Amino acid sequence: MIANSSINVRLASIRDLKAIWAIEEASYATPWPRETFFVDITLNADAKYFVAVIDGRIVGFIGGWFKEGALHIVNVATDPHYRRMGVARHLMTFLLGLADDLKVDRAFLEVRRSNTAAEELYESLGFEVSGVKEMYYPDNLEDALVMTKELKHADSRD
Repeated sequence: MIANSSINVRLASIRDLKAIWAIEEASYATPWPRETFFVDITLNADAKYFVAVIDGRIVGFIGGWFKEGALHIVNVATDPHYRRMGVARHLMTFLLGLADDLKVDRAFLEVRRSNTAAEELYESLGFEVSGVKEMYYPDNLEDALVMTKELKHADSRD
């Protein structure tokens, strides 16, 4: 585990696309097209992407779409050399904190049914399975678990 203080999170920019794509390609059998990241980072007003940086190196990223009172976490990935060190947890916590600050009511995401490590991470952050999207992933027609977390805003807590 890396100390949270040594992981810096910042807004992703067009200059980060090469590093984001490299992590995406190393993380997924069917990576998203580069154009998707370009459009989300430069043109999609609902999208917010952030990168995790350690010692000047981008080691992970997260993307979410903020729309209609919800945060759809669309992608989170960590450089293979930095996995199991808390990078994804740090990114998730950061994005959920931003959603809370923006008064978003809930966050949701999809995860492969076979990705138990990710599912366990999301459960530890308060997400619960709320549905299944059958044959969701086009590469192997694997089901996706839909996981949801209701957000409680800091100013509404007792």
